[in-house]
Amino acid sequence: MWLRRSLAAVMLAAGLASTALADLPVERCLNFGNALDAPFEGAWGPAITEHDLDWIAGAGFDTLRLPVRFGSHWKDGIWPGFLARVEQVISQAQSRGLTVILDLHHFDELMSDPDAHAETFVAIWTELADHFEGYDERLIFELLNEPRGALTTARVMELYQTVMPIIRRKHPERWIILGGGHMNSLDEMLSMPAMGPRIALSFHYYDPMPFTHQQSHWTDEYYPASRWGRPEERAIARAAIARAARPDMPVFLGEFGVVREADGVSRNAWIETVRKAAEDAGIGWCYWAYGAGFDLRDFSGYEWHPGLYRALME
Repeated sequence: MWLRRSLAAVMLAAGLASTALADLPVERCLNFGNALDAPFEGAWGPAITEHDLDWIAGAGFDTLRLPVRFGSHWKDGIWPGFLARVEQVISQAQSRGLTVILDLHHFDELMSDPDAHAETFVAIWTELADHFEGYDERLIFELLNEPRGALTTARVMELYQTVMPIIRRKHPERWIILGGGHMNSLDEMLSMPAMGPRIALSFHYYDPMPFTHQQSHWTDEYYPASRWGRPEERAIARAAIARAARPDMPVFLGEFGVVREADGVSRNAWIETVRKAAEDAGIGWCYWAYGAGFDLRDFSGYEWHPGLYRALME
């Protein structure tokens, strides 16, 4: 309860208290993973090109979630060349009509030792708030991706409390997205307090992991090939997504997806089930990812994987 009261006090002091509940202006979003969130762009996959952004906008997405590894490009400030590249991608995406969610991603040091790296977290968002002052409403800030480990929900909320007034001084109307511990888990999101206007809470959904991450060699545990789509499996997914809707806060499904190694029929069934459940609950969604092993299209060309357009977009 102390956390709820203290955060409310911070919001009130910053002039943010309101009873109005607006909708997050994101409906169909796509993550561009393994690009600017890699140790360097190109390390984990192709760099972002304008052709990619043309394809994303042309496919019918309204928003691009842009994960960025600012923590690894920091030394007494964000490296100027890296920040210029981030700004370039944002501008290129917005010129195609896309809203952009700027997401602080892969800040692993903060997860393992929040006390040692909290100051850097605050400094990064202070610089970003200064740098992007004056950008229109099509830029959204997501303060941190998937808190985990020592960075519990309670601890990350303390960090949010610190940076929110700093951001709001220059961005009083900008949308901000916040997630809870255990890697943006649904249960942690549901435990978070209601906040001020133009703030959305985010969760990620990949259940069941043995299906969505099957045959992947980068997971902590190797999961063999499996199928999905029985009525009881679909019911579990629909119930989980329905449970995410909150009457007191906008909610955002920030990541969901299935690796490309999965059986195509099962993969499409899972994606369609989760996507439609989110839409039925009035929750905007963001598929993971354009590539990054969860690919939407065959990267030898620009064609969708069979059946995937219908599963995700129709």
